Amino acid sequence: MLQNSPPDEPSSSSSSDVTNRRKSSKTTHEEKGLIRSVLEQEHFSDEEGSYHSDHDSHGQIGSARTPWYGTTVVLLSEVMGTGVLSLPFAARTLGWIWTLVAVPVFAVVAAYSGWLLAFVKREHKDFGSYADASTELLGNTFGAFTRACMLVNWGALAVYYMIALSNGIGDLFQGMCDYERTIIAAFLLVLPCQCRDFYNISKYLSVPSTLAIVLLLVTVMVNLSEDETEPFAQSTSLEPLPNTSLFDFLAALSAFVFAYQGQSIYLELMSEMKDSSQFPMACSSAYFCMCIVYAATVVVAYGVKGSSTPEFLPDSMQDGLAKRIAGALVILHIAVSYVICCQPLHDWLHSTIFPRTYHDESRLGSMHWFLITTGYLVFGFVVGNLIPFFADVQALIGSLFGAPTIFGWPAIFFAMIYRRKATSWQEAISLMGYGHAFVCGIFLFICTPLFCILGTTGAVQAIIEDSKEAMNPFQCS
Repeated sequence: MLQNSPPDEPSSSSSSDVTNRRKSSKTTHEEKGLIRSVLEQEHFSDEEGSYHSDHDSHGQIGSARTPWYGTTVVLLSEVMGTGVLSLPFAARTLGWIWTLVAVPVFAVVAAYSGWLLAFVKREHKDFGSYADASTELLGNTFGAFTRACMLVNWGALAVYYMIALSNGIGDLFQGMCDYERTIIAAFLLVLPCQCRDFYNISKYLSVPSTLAIVLLLVTVMVNLSEDETEPFAQSTSLEPLPNTSLFDFLAALSAFVFAYQGQSIYLELMSEMKDSSQFPMACSSAYFCMCIVYAATVVVAYGVKGSSTPEFLPDSMQDGLAKRIAGALVILHIAVSYVICCQPLHDWLHSTIFPRTYHDESRLGSMHWFLITTGYLVFGFVVGNLIPFFADVQALIGSLFGAPTIFGWPAIFFAMIYRRKATSWQEAISLMGYGHAFVCGIFLFICTPLFCILGTTGAVQAIIEDSKEAMNPFQCS
């Protein structure tokens, strides 16, 4: 900087002061620029281990901007939904003892699974999906396998939600064919599907969806109490129904697995949170609420209907205004559940088919998203009319995808993180703690194969039996 002074004159004291002020001013501007640059980059909280994206201040699609309570509402609207509508039917098979054990136990299990995934996210903040974690911790082959499983999982759940939405429309408009109801369902889903990340879903859709399912359950419970024709719990049983096979028993239990399923999108949800370290709080709050609602629903519905409990709870309602209101609430809630379930699937399809407009807020990006979402609605319409058995589809999905998603992958990820820190499995088990090691072992070697293999077999058998009495696809009675 001194070279700016005239070379033939010595630098005076005033000239030196001016130069120092210039240097100080330049340094201050450089420091401010550096600080601003650091603040705009990705940063980590040393105390909490939370992750913040550089997209936070920009509000871009898919950026980390969802508060913890927004994530709680998304979990409630996605997980607490149509699954609860078939729990009383599962209780009819299991009896009171197994049902009242299953409701809180699977809630705790699901919350613990969420804690495992939160730990994985804290250790590897770049993990944005099950596929990412599988690729990094278990290799490319297992990562590709996991990605395929998740895509099939989301796709199957989407079909399930279309079936449920079709049933809700049937409650409003009697005498319609199945495929006609499904066409209406597809059209109703087009607009909400245009939400392109979980932040917008939590902002515009999740609260109405959660309120809808709560009001739906209240409407059904009030209607059941008014139509009660026999003493409470008279036709119920403490133990499973006589002649209940092992397959039937596990298929009924899988309904509770499905009712708490949602883990497949937890890493995606955490990636869009302002502070991902708060996910355990969001998850625990959501599952506590679900446990209370599920227990109340099962006790009232099974206690009133007993052995005549239907597969889909609103089917127990008499035709009239209450049933139409219930149908409208089902439509609202399931529409949002479909959007949440398909969000990561649509996101992957967009990044694969139209990578240049991925997370692009331009008109072309929105158009590509529209093509993807409507294209999958057409696919869901076709598949949904081929397997129109509500409770059976629920049991099949709960057994085939719910068990590995809740029990398998979180336990594997948790164990492999500690295995990487240790020189042997014995040391890894010691590091993770014998309690966690025991629970993860139960998850991997008992719960996953038990519910996945045996429960799936029972659900498939039920579909085969019910298909004998069903009409051909796309036909009206």
